[in-house]
Amino acid sequence: MKTALLVGITCLILSVQPCSAEWFADVYSGVSLTDKHDFKAVSTEAGHATYKDVEFEKGLAYGLRFGRYFDAVPFLGLGVDYFSFMPNVGAQSVRVDGCPFAGTCVTNTKISLGSYDITTMALSLDVFLRLPLFRSADAPGGRVQPYVLGGAPVFVTSFTPRNTHLFRNADGDTDITFGYKGGAGLAIYVFKNLMIFGEYRFTHVNEQSFDVRDASAARTHLRTELESHTGLVGLSARW
Repeated sequence: MKTALLVGITCLILSVQPCSAEWFADVYSGVSLTDKHDFKAVSTEAGHATYKDVEFEKGLAYGLRFGRYFDAVPFLGLGVDYFSFMPNVGAQSVRVDGCPFAGTCVTNTKISLGSYDITTMALSLDVFLRLPLFRSADAPGGRVQPYVLGGAPVFVTSFTPRNTHLFRNADGDTDITFGYKGGAGLAIYVFKNLMIFGEYRFTHVNEQSFDVRDASAARTHLRTELESHTGLVGLSARW
């Protein structure tokens, strides 16, 4: 899929002449850093437990988007964005309040949390505001374009225990929720129909609930939120 998309963008670059109606198609990748957050578990057998300040690993982020800047207001644009990142949880020890096991309740006690695989995919309609700098007949939108963006994505997140004694391994779940994102970047023309860009993006995923099984095989609802800071670089075809 990625190869086909890159071939398509290359064809656009070679065949399309510059014009004032500016459509764009972007591909990008980078690294995502997710802030610490609590895991809250509610088990039908063990009871409630809060695992405090769980750390997420640095993860790959990538995506693509398609949109257009309006002719009448060339600083304003809309785009459809698909974005994915992987804030996995590595092996670590955290402090817990509550009952991590049936019949065992603790307060502010450090235990081994284990590791978990998390993959988040997002789809959103984004609003773009850009500042067209160094405009010319060949680049009516500016050869250099600082921009900001915002959107309200729908997030699809998969959560799977990988190696832990707290929950049944490989017994995961997927949840759908909403959130928001904002970002800023800088795009620069390197060819008549091709730009490169760098972008910072903040992403907030509202609380998600995953149905997993604890160590005693009892059904457990595990809840958390994701707040991520992502650095991206990419290519943008313009026509």
